[in-house]
Amino acid sequence: MEKLIGLDLPPGVRNSGTLYQSRNRWAKSHLVRWVEGALRPVGGWVQQTDGNGVPTQTTGKPRGGWSWRKNDASAWLATGTATKLYAFSGSSLALTDITPAGLTGGNTDGSQSGGGLGYGLGGYGVTPYGGFGASIVIDADTWSLDNFGEILLACLTSDGKIYESTPTTQATAVTNAPTGCRAVCVSPERFVFALGASSDPRLVKWSDQGNRTTWTPAAANQAGSFPLQTTGRLIAGRRTTRETLLWTDTDLWSATYVGGNLVYRFDQRGEACGLIGPNAFAIAGGAAYWMGRGQFFSYPPVRPIPSEVSDYVFKDINLTQRAKIAAIPIEQFGEVWWFYPSGSQSGLENDRYVMLNYRDGYWALGNLGRNGGVGAGAFATPMLWDSGGYLYVHETGQSRGGQVAYVESGPLELGDGDQVVRVQSLIPDELSSGNVTAQFFSSYQPEQGELASAIYQLSAKTDVRVTGRQHRLRLAENNIIGGLTADQMVMTADQMTMTADTGPGGGVDWRVGRFRAGVIPGGKR
Repeated sequence: MEKLIGLDLPPGVRNSGTLYQSRNRWAKSHLVRWVEGALRPVGGWVQQTDGNGVPTQTTGKPRGGWSWRKNDASAWLATGTATKLYAFSGSSLALTDITPAGLTGGNTDGSQSGGGLGYGLGGYGVTPYGGFGASIVIDADTWSLDNFGEILLACLTSDGKIYESTPTTQATAVTNAPTGCRAVCVSPERFVFALGASSDPRLVKWSDQGNRTTWTPAAANQAGSFPLQTTGRLIAGRRTTRETLLWTDTDLWSATYVGGNLVYRFDQRGEACGLIGPNAFAIAGGAAYWMGRGQFFSYPPVRPIPSEVSDYVFKDINLTQRAKIAAIPIEQFGEVWWFYPSGSQSGLENDRYVMLNYRDGYWALGNLGRNGGVGAGAFATPMLWDSGGYLYVHETGQSRGGQVAYVESGPLELGDGDQVVRVQSLIPDELSSGNVTAQFFSSYQPEQGELASAIYQLSAKTDVRVTGRQHRLRLAENNIIGGLTADQMVMTADQMTMTADTGPGGGVDWRVGRFRAGVIPGGKR
């Protein structure tokens, strides 16, 4: 007799250790999220074009992103490559090359030199990683971007100067600003901070308040400097509502305005929590989230974020290209996405992502190449660049570049572990659009290879016929496999996941809630 068993898999992915450790959990995912407990695909994306329908594209690979509004309320987006600086207008849809004259271009890719024993000790570029003749990592060069009112500020790591643009004009060096900088940011009190200034990896310099061209301290101004007491190297900074956060590759500091002769107080907020790359942080929901070396962190206060996918992610990252890691907040859904270059791919650019839902505390994974960009804010939707220099408007429509959104479970405990179980049906408690497929992967022994079932169109009650002692379930949208026979639709997850932003058109905004399985227990060994 058929018995109904609730498959109450919680939101999020657990991908750590062995596959069996992900039993009764989702173990793989791609382009999905959970909203109020219901599984759904992420929003689609469309390629940004100008007024003539020509795709927006940079020359070179984008590194960094920043958006803001000018005094006339127009929205702007900035990015740069190893040799260029660009500003995109949300009003005219024009991408303008504002590269400063004489810019010292940098490295498109990270590289290693010296020995070959790997990573381990020291700050970025300060000492050889790992010691004993280990390789020295030379990072890809990246842009640090911020705005001083309506003026864009920018600094390329290979160049070290701080530039400004209106942003419709060619960028020029900020008058009197220090050189040899690693990054620039603007404090909530309107001081411009130069990080790693004068080629000192620990030195913070700041301009007079509200005056980006006055940098020499005097009794009549509040310009100043402070060397952080850290073993790390300053690589990024960002203002929050009350303080300015300063990341090194080993720790986190904050600068708090106190006025008087000191102007700023500097406090170390956390140790052993350094930033893995200059753009691997995001401010979302009133907090900071960032990727460190082997762990994720949040502030305030500094604390590690428990992650059930960190083993997978940090074993997967191509550390030589870590400077390319880009964090993007999607605050509408309470998410931060980190796009990173995987070590298992032949390319050098970001090709995968890990996503944290900081409201509900779950994680998801996927394959998607984005080099950086911004979440919604100045623009109504997230704006992300790919490695080809193309700009995409995300969370728009349901076209996901021909890619299939899916989740795949670990082993499901449908019996007592020693029984052969026949799955007769699947009954979701919520299903919209009917555009979702289900497929089982079953085996009689853990060490045996899995047999893939036919792919079934999920309905209010879906009749299936699979038998085994161990079963895994895959749910996927049906936007590219419609019309195929059951035999043709038996494909692996990798075969059903494209990485190019081309292919058959759109999916739909489907939902799948919790569901039950109708099973018939069989005999034991």
